[in-house]
Amino acid sequence: MKIKNILMSAAMIGTLASCNMDEVYYSETVTDNFVEGEANVYQLLSRPFGHWRAFVGSHRFNINELMADAFIYPARVTNDWYNGGDFMARHYHTMDWQDGRADTNWKEAMQGIARCITVMEQINALDYAALRMTEEQRASHLGQMQALMGFFYWQAMDWYGGVPIYESSSDPLLPRATVKQTFDKCEELLKAAVAGLPARQSLNEEADGYLKKGAAAQLLANLYFNAESYIGVPMFDEAAKICEDIIAGVYGPYELEDNWQNVFNFDNKTSTEIMWAVPADYSLMKNDFDCGNWYPYHIYKYLGINTGFTHSSNNGGCMTPSRNPENKLYKETNPEIKLGSPYEKFDDGDLRKKCYRYLGNKQYEGMFFIGELRDPDNPERWATKNREPNRGKCVTIVDRIAPYSKLKSTNPQKGEYDSPADLPSTMYNCAEEDDGVRLVKFPIPDEADYKLYGTCYNPFVRLTETYYTLAECKLRKGDKQGAADLINKVRKRNFAGGNDPNPATAANLDKYRMLDEWLIEFLGEGRRRIDLIRWGAFHTEKWWDHEPTNDPKVCRLPVGDSVMGSNNLLKQNPGYGSGSDELSPEEI
Repeated sequence: MKIKNILMSAAMIGTLASCNMDEVYYSETVTDNFVEGEANVYQLLSRPFGHWRAFVGSHRFNINELMADAFIYPARVTNDWYNGGDFMARHYHTMDWQDGRADTNWKEAMQGIARCITVMEQINALDYAALRMTEEQRASHLGQMQALMGFFYWQAMDWYGGVPIYESSSDPLLPRATVKQTFDKCEELLKAAVAGLPARQSLNEEADGYLKKGAAAQLLANLYFNAESYIGVPMFDEAAKICEDIIAGVYGPYELEDNWQNVFNFDNKTSTEIMWAVPADYSLMKNDFDCGNWYPYHIYKYLGINTGFTHSSNNGGCMTPSRNPENKLYKETNPEIKLGSPYEKFDDGDLRKKCYRYLGNKQYEGMFFIGELRDPDNPERWATKNREPNRGKCVTIVDRIAPYSKLKSTNPQKGEYDSPADLPSTMYNCAEEDDGVRLVKFPIPDEADYKLYGTCYNPFVRLTETYYTLAECKLRKGDKQGAADLINKVRKRNFAGGNDPNPATAANLDKYRMLDEWLIEFLGEGRRRIDLIRWGAFHTEKWWDHEPTNDPKVCRLPVGDSVMGSNNLLKQNPGYGSGSDELSPEEI
């Protein structure tokens, strides 16, 4: 069995197991009864990677995107998606220690760390020579676990601040370390991983789910890039140096793609830009990018795919609107709001801004569901609305959130509002069935090519991140033109003939333009909250139906109730507890 297939098979098992919050240890039996050859070693390695797959797909998105300015789950007038107010709490930054996500994300991060520690102990106990494997392979395998554990520690620190630092699976329960101690642990692990992992050998090397030296180096750059928001010490120079080395090929050959689709299409495992990706396969483990909760109910009719897809759309999440109930752009009616409105942040000539259509033979266009969902080349293919009074009519996605069905002109007997100007636009019971643009980050085939469905790899680290990280570092140092040049190397591929109508320049590149560039390039990739916090915008800026709290405590999550109850040595983050159970300034 190929190594990447071992990883995907174990990832499927790991994804199911990750729903159970109780850690499962394998150390008592694995080394004596399980490892008989190289394939078994990779099966060990793939257990933490299976956990990582679910972690970066669902758990990371639920915090890093839904607490930020681009994505929402609005409660719809069809009585869907209120979900006990969970999505409201994230959007309005009112989470407390009773919120399920406060528990889940801590547990998932710490489970990832525990799995890595267990596998590292098993690797160290193995006789590699007897398995006909080399010490170089052992160093590479340990590097995989060090990089993965460094990532889990980094994400836990980003969400919660300091967390307990465990060195062994037999350690007793420990209190929280300080943020600086946790930061240092991340740095130690990632530096070791960079030293131990092999470099990519050629541009033709396919992604297989495991890390190479370049991916670990970019994770270390990310740690330094955000150091000021973690430990109060700017480390942009350190981040920039790593990025310069990555671009120069010090950690192996990588190149920007000249077509944006090459990063996300059905064959993206061969992309020259991808440094680390979650593998996918139709039969072993699909990449569905949460489509069940984003797409309109009957989207399969528009797509022309029935196999395994007819019940995979629940019409929940969407992007924050760019237009008000009168269909006017917020950037014109509310220019003080600089963030959000993601769809209209794309220039009109941007090839990604089209409505998504599959054209056959792996070809497609667009990255959104927007407008009337009727295929012009196949008029019989069109998505139908699912709810009364419009059941059976064509879905027409609009870039606004407003209860038009409650207009008196629309509903004379039960209408509540005289005109669109009177309509509310909030998270609460305002969204109609087809309100909100939907992101289609990865292509979906039609029935003729149904076995391509879910086979796109999910890029987690890619070279564009290196370019944008270096660009922001240059911007912060005052080199606006150098920053603009790096951004434009990426932007030009999104326009026909490379003719960008709105390139970054030294004159237009500032904090908000930089945040916009991160937004449109990495839309939906699970990083938005981090970027807002780095710029001090997460708790100080407005976006659609979100007023700033101006309270820096919201830049950290509360530690959940059951987590606190499972370890009496833990203390709560400041502002979320009763005072006596909170971390003191010296303990933060």
